[in-house]
Amino acid sequence: MAVSKVAIANRALTKLGAARIIALDDDSKASNTMDSMFDIVCEAELRANVWHFAKARAELPALSERPAFGYSHQFQLPADYLRIVQVGSPQFVGTPGIKGRYSIEGRRILIDHEGPLRVRYIRKISDPTLFDALFVEALACRLAAESCEAITNSNSKKQAMWEEYGQALTVARRANAIERPALAMSDDTWLEARN
Repeated sequence: MAVSKVAIANRALTKLGAARIIALDDDSKASNTMDSMFDIVCEAELRANVWHFAKARAELPALSERPAFGYSHQFQLPADYLRIVQVGSPQFVGTPGIKGRYSIEGRRILIDHEGPLRVRYIRKISDPTLFDALFVEALACRLAAESCEAITNSNSKKQAMWEEYGQALTVARRANAIERPALAMSDDTWLEARN
């Protein structure tokens, strides 16, 4: 079966032991609940973790309007922006990158850098066919946990769904669906000199 919002919602409903739906706009309690929360929960999950399929890169031009104080330049964040992953060039050993502070205010990033500003970020993805399979599982678990009270009136089942969501994230981390940035290697010349 192709991945769709309805398929993900049905995965969540199955976890709750609830009846499946045909469409998100069905006239049923389960359908109305899933429809009302799907996009919000999906964006929250994309923002909460660094899912590799949702990473994007952009070179942002500096805006002509300067910040009122505190920083020398500001840049408009991309329209599909959800979360910053990295500001500046990759931080590999020996490669200069942007060091220092920046501030995200509204839909802008303020920083003491002229531009263009290179950023890596998590983007909003609304096409479920682009979702990673492990993201689909985590999203279904989160939807089940967040809709549990409205659909089942069971606090114990809600707790079980949050635990299952945590397990889904653990599996995703092991499979690198949620990637963590590589740690820079330290200068081990002293250790190399001993060999």
